[in-house]
Amino acid sequence: MTTPEWIEVFDNAFQCMGERLEQVLQLNSCREHWIQAEISLHAWFKDKLEVWTDFPIGGNRKSDLYAEHGDGSISMVAEVKCLSDFSQAKCLEGDWSVRSDIDRLHSIQSPTRLFVLVIEKNEVETNIGRALRTEAWVEGKFPHELDLGFCLIRIWAI
Repeated sequence: MTTPEWIEVFDNAFQCMGERLEQVLQLNSCREHWIQAEISLHAWFKDKLEVWTDFPIGGNRKSDLYAEHGDGSISMVAEVKCLSDFSQAKCLEGDWSVRSDIDRLHSIQSPTRLFVLVIEKNEVETNIGRALRTEAWVEGKFPHELDLGFCLIRIWAI
């Protein structure tokens, strides 16, 4: 599959999550894992695509989602980050941040590398939220955006 086709799979998965995603965004400890599972389930049941979790990339690190070609080589790898206006500044830069996820993707050999940023909308927009919604994050690349009303999803091809 091509990168635009993978982005379409992710976009369709998010659209199908609907109001369930809105509720899950209120559950801090499980939302990224739930989103990853929903993307995998959508890919399998709607498109007959196998999308797995926890691709080992060395140094006890793993990428969130991946798919393989028939020969076992990696065809797609993705990182999913779920943040909001009330996220801490350390979520943007540093360990376990937007920047570290993007850097990790750059280190993986795959024809499709996606960074998926799910941004919960809140009543008050903060500087963190504004940065999440407007920053380019991946130099020279424009994100695919999906606005579900209660959240904004931004997907970059790395």
